[in-house]
Amino acid sequence: MIKKNHILFGLKIALSLALVGYVLQSVGLGRAFNHILGASPLLLLVAGLLIVTQAFIGAFRWQEVLKIYDSPLSYWQAFRFFYIGAFFNQALPASVGGDAIRSYRAYKTGMKLGHAVGSVFLDRIATVLALLILVAAIVPFAIDGESENIKTLKIAVVILLAIGVSGTIFLMFLDRVPQSLMRFRFVHSMSAFAGDVRKTFLSPSIFGGLMFWAIVGHVNLSFMVWVLSLSINVEISLIDCLALFPIVLLIQTMPISIAGWGVREGAMVAVFALVGVSASGALAVSLLFGIVAAIASLPGGWLWISSREHNMEEAETMAEIDIAEDEEIELFEQDRKK
Repeated sequence: MIKKNHILFGLKIALSLALVGYVLQSVGLGRAFNHILGASPLLLLVAGLLIVTQAFIGAFRWQEVLKIYDSPLSYWQAFRFFYIGAFFNQALPASVGGDAIRSYRAYKTGMKLGHAVGSVFLDRIATVLALLILVAAIVPFAIDGESENIKTLKIAVVILLAIGVSGTIFLMFLDRVPQSLMRFRFVHSMSAFAGDVRKTFLSPSIFGGLMFWAIVGHVNLSFMVWVLSLSINVEISLIDCLALFPIVLLIQTMPISIAGWGVREGAMVAVFALVGVSASGALAVSLLFGIVAAIASLPGGWLWISSREHNMEEAETMAEIDIAEDEEIELFEQDRKK
């Protein structure tokens, strides 16, 4: 019997292929691959090492969130689980994402399931919020020009930052909304999570550490894009990469494709055109980014296989978000009765 999540996964694959095909047809397959074929092996290796570095940075960021849960996870466990999650984000042939796998492994290490899922969710929120802050801080000053597209981009950045901050504040106080709103499943589920959001974002030390490591991660990926552009002689300045690639990352967070394929390519071509980068050059850099990231994440698969718990069906069952939500709701209801 075909499950709903299998259908959604198939649709994501189809959409990724369709988007990549559309961009390749629009830009020209030959021109993009001519760039790629001339890539410097040494600089591609450097780009791969930067992806591995991203796992170290991600583990530091996750450790900041785990402080509010008194987690038993060591840094090296967090790194291993993060790397495993990165592999599944690139190559998972099922409906479970890398975040769910990371939650599952944390749970099997001794964390409560609700805390494991909550920590990964908080990590994701902080990553997106830091992305918005970085874009808002750099774009208005790094991109010159009076064209309508650039003006629209600058306005959109401010609006998105306002939405991101407002959304985070909204999450903080979901447990204090009127009881009439509790009949909505999302509000009821997330109300138990509001306290964790406050502990994370209202603690100067935790919030500061989170934002630091999140921004370092975004800068690291932007630096990787610059290295990839150097490897194929596409002229993109480091400042342009720092200003524009976070926008691509933000667009790529939309969960409509596999590992961002297709969405990333279209965003790269459109966004980097604002600073005069050729469509074929931007497309080639984006394709190389996806290829290098996929290859560099392969050790995460080995880490998963070499671990004691690597049964995919069990992972899919234990990492279901609804299970964590039910546990959090139950704890919330118990606290209210007290």
